[in-house]
Amino acid sequence: MLHPHWEQALTGFVREQARGVPRNAGNRNYKDSSPKYEIAVALTPLRVLAGERSTEELQAIASGLELPWLRSYLSFRHETAIHSIFRMSPHETTAALRETVEAVDRIRPSDGPAAEAAAAVRRLQQLFPHDRGILLAICMRLIDLDPGQATVIPPGCLHTYLSGQAVVVTGVSDNALHAGLTKEHVDLYELQQLTCTEQSQPSALPVFEVGEGEQRIPLWSEDLDLRRVVVDEDPKPVRVGPFSVLLAATDPVSVTVDEVTADMEPEAKMLYAGEPVTATLAGPAQIFVASTL
Repeated sequence: MLHPHWEQALTGFVREQARGVPRNAGNRNYKDSSPKYEIAVALTPLRVLAGERSTEELQAIASGLELPWLRSYLSFRHETAIHSIFRMSPHETTAALRETVEAVDRIRPSDGPAAEAAAAVRRLQQLFPHDRGILLAICMRLIDLDPGQATVIPPGCLHTYLSGQAVVVTGVSDNALHAGLTKEHVDLYELQQLTCTEQSQPSALPVFEVGEGEQRIPLWSEDLDLRRVVVDEDPKPVRVGPFSVLLAATDPVSVTVDEVTADMEPEAKMLYAGEPVTATLAGPAQIFVASTL
């Protein structure tokens, strides 16, 4: 999927409003006029496809997997490979997918971008056979994150989660244009407009140690605070408030505030609103605390 820049979101929202497209319509691209940042924090080893590979990497994939369709697009330097894929006719898409699946079955590169692309094709072909998204995945950067590491995916960056578990924090917007690997509406014409220039690229997000077993993850606003807290056998204090959302990640956790204890199952969320206080967490568990400052 791709979240639009603020200019794109505003323009698209005004255009669809003027056309009278209902906000809940399945073919509506712009639900609001806001951009949308996305931050992913890995809970387990996480693989993310995001942005677009460099020309050198794409050339290595075209050569290593012997992909005529990708080689031909790289020779046309007036647009990106991803934009070219969006312009494919149904016949061209079918032919390129057939070439790709046959190449991956025939050739087994041992390392480098070609091996990464082949592994992504094998996984996605099982889940979404004959989907245009498989071609897009070949051209997208692969990001590997260890538990506790984070990445930021800015507006205008095509992305999907390939494997693993993560906590994903996003801005307040419902704008998401799907490009493939989905049963949702796909608007190829609009995606061509949004990818006609160079994409925004994902980047690693620094995670700061602020105490034993506690990390701070910077967000897009200085008014927001996100903490990852790892609780071992011993209970651990953490500050909450004036407005905090607590998320139990992969294990149950108990939260005690002013002698009142609540138990949370994995993936459960809890809201605290009130004067800042120190809560006590009992695990072992991972818990994320998002607060306003």
